[in-house]
Amino acid sequence: MSEKLIQFVMCGSEGERCNPYELTAPIERQKLLLLINARPLGIEDIARRLNLAVEKAAKYLEELLECGLVKEENGLYRPAFAIFTVEDQKVLMPLVNELVGDIVEVVKHWLPRVRGMLSSVTVMRRGLRFPDLEYIVIGALALDYEGLDVLSEEGLIVKSKRMPGEGNYIFAGFEAGFLNLRGAWTWGHHSAFGKYWFNTHGKLPPAGPRIAFPDLAWLWYVQGVNLDTIVSKMVEIGGILEALVERDLSFRELQKELGIDSLTLAVDLSLLLSINYARLTDRSNWRLAIPVLTVEDYETVKDTSRMLVKDIAARFRVKLHRIREVYGKTSPARNGIPLEEAFNQVYHLVFGQALDELIAENIITEPSERIDGGKYSAFLVILPGR
Repeated sequence: MSEKLIQFVMCGSEGERCNPYELTAPIERQKLLLLINARPLGIEDIARRLNLAVEKAAKYLEELLECGLVKEENGLYRPAFAIFTVEDQKVLMPLVNELVGDIVEVVKHWLPRVRGMLSSVTVMRRGLRFPDLEYIVIGALALDYEGLDVLSEEGLIVKSKRMPGEGNYIFAGFEAGFLNLRGAWTWGHHSAFGKYWFNTHGKLPPAGPRIAFPDLAWLWYVQGVNLDTIVSKMVEIGGILEALVERDLSFRELQKELGIDSLTLAVDLSLLLSINYARLTDRSNWRLAIPVLTVEDYETVKDTSRMLVKDIAARFRVKLHRIREVYGKTSPARNGIPLEEAFNQVYHLVFGQALDELIAENIITEPSERIDGGKYSAFLVILPGR
């Protein structure tokens, strides 16, 4: 299998018709994108430089145009999304390191308040301990999820935008050979089923999907399981985890509380046990093995997260002139990609490296390696009004 030339990342969700990962996966298309990222070219020049038939080059461009990944002006083509070459990445790194320092300082300042807030979370009050709970709150909920929202509200980034094919995302590429994006603490996977918002966040497994939720539910869908059936099952699993928030329960107590037949409940619990979402105690009671945040817990966490990120946004705004100046030296800037779109994935680099530093300094605990070989946290949030 050929080595990929570009590492692609997406913030948001693709639509039914255009999957940018699939569209850009072939090596020939990656070569084409790198070529027109360097300078705008016409179809014949593209075909000649890539040793392609003109018809094939035209087909690639037509598909990329249709999905909003390439733009054409006066017969010349260039990318419609940010592609950072290795040289661009090297240009950005001093700025990235500077912004990493800002995030680390803000997190250190806020950590006592975060820890005080976490002591009031339901699962902590009842005596359960999750070493990665600070990572979940700081890394996933604050720096990533609320970070994107707050920076978007502040006008510093575009969190996502409508794309052809019903998509709503920001797509970006980083030329391979300098950064290892798969090894970054930036990969958040999440989906809501009814009132249950399933999350994983951290590094990707070496290969294959995460053996966790929502990734397993996504796998069921790809395998052809009916969406309504998946939603029903995920709501059932969410209900089991919610029932265990306040106290450990026996099989019979769970069955009585949830009204699930014994075989279905046994299978569900076996699945949760095998992927380390629940465990058996010495008394044969079932106990949570991942953090579950109630509606009230999540509101408290969210409020603190937003205040933390607003401090980060204020520091970024002071440096906005420098950010624009450095960005102006990169390929995406020359191709007319707005800073606010490109800065989406630059911010991912920044908070990912900030988490590296916070973990290296033993300020927060890194997620443990899970059964699929990935280091990431799994958690559930119960949402209101669903």
